[in-house]
Amino acid sequence: MLTRKIRTRGKQQGIGLPAAIFIITTMALIAVAINVLVRENAETFEEEVNLARAFYAAESGAGFMMNRIFPPEAYSAYLLGSNCAARTYTFTAVGLNACTAVVSCSTITDSGGIEYNTIDSTGSCGDVERTIQVRAVK
Repeated sequence: MLTRKIRTRGKQQGIGLPAAIFIITTMALIAVAINVLVRENAETFEEEVNLARAFYAAESGAGFMMNRIFPPEAYSAYLLGSNCAARTYTFTAVGLNACTAVVSCSTITDSGGIEYNTIDSTGSCGDVERTIQVRAVK
């Protein structure tokens, strides 16, 4: 029986080393894939934050133009009525720091004599832009 064990040992091929190399290689590939996914997720999150910031910059610019066209009663003399000139706003507030809004305005009068103001506001934060349009009746 002793000789039989010796014979089976001689026939062993040694699967341990190739299995260990396979497992280490597989784990390394999984680690690289997870790293790539995390990096792409971080870039996407940053772009989404900048898109939201650009939207709020555009919305703020449109709001500023609405206040110029339709001033509150307490400030109507200060703003001198409907000033529909194009403007650029640069924000310094914490949430909109380094964002800008380029706002333009046009006035159209229909056949019934009703004036419509159309405000186009484009907010930019980083390398992303958002544009909104507001139409108001005078």
